[in-house]
Amino acid sequence: MNRLQLKREITALLEGDNLNMIFSALENYPQVQSINCLFTCLCHTKEIVRWHAVSSFGVVVSALAEKDLEGARTIMRRFLWMLNDESGGIGWGIPEAMGEVMYCHEILAQEYIHMLVSYTLDDGPEPFQDGNFIELPMLQQGVLWGLNRVAIRHRILLEKQSLAENLGCYFNSQDSQVRGFVCLLCRSLRLGEYRKELLLLSEDRGHTRLYNEGVFVDFTVGQLARTALAA
Repeated sequence: MNRLQLKREITALLEGDNLNMIFSALENYPQVQSINCLFTCLCHTKEIVRWHAVSSFGVVVSALAEKDLEGARTIMRRFLWMLNDESGGIGWGIPEAMGEVMYCHEILAQEYIHMLVSYTLDDGPEPFQDGNFIELPMLQQGVLWGLNRVAIRHRILLEKQSLAENLGCYFNSQDSQVRGFVCLLCRSLRLGEYRKELLLLSEDRGHTRLYNEGVFVDFTVGQLARTALAA
């Protein structure tokens, strides 16, 4: 099967509405080639294709890690490169895919969680140049979604990264998705230090669309802020 035909088949597969069937079908394709197709699908015009590609990354890369951990690390390094200015790209969908892979595989989470956190952190004074802060709101959405995903299964790992110190700027974002996702992260990590910011957003009517394992749910920012306060 040539590359174009493979891409068409996997793209069509990702348009389906049953994630388990998608995951099962992906097992029939060579892992490396299917992963390459998933990368291209992260930029697809259809929302469902993009997000099913994110979910599929978690399953496919974690399966790869079980038999070839170094091969899975290569994929993680590819994610990092695509978020590097030197790559020449923008990195649409990459933080989400990173978060999903770490959600699915604990060893990869332990090894790479600090990198996902670094995208919320400004560079500090020499010699502590640890930050890789992302300014583009569309990518900030992805970083916060990915961190929320990791928090579901690896909350303790995330708490060790001192992430809470980095989140203040997101509450004032002009992007309602960013505001909503940071509220969600406050709920996931029980971040009481942001109570004042959450109160200010508790009546925010901005729209936030959340994807979770094949399901889309729409909230207002205020709903997510109030949920975080209740937690």
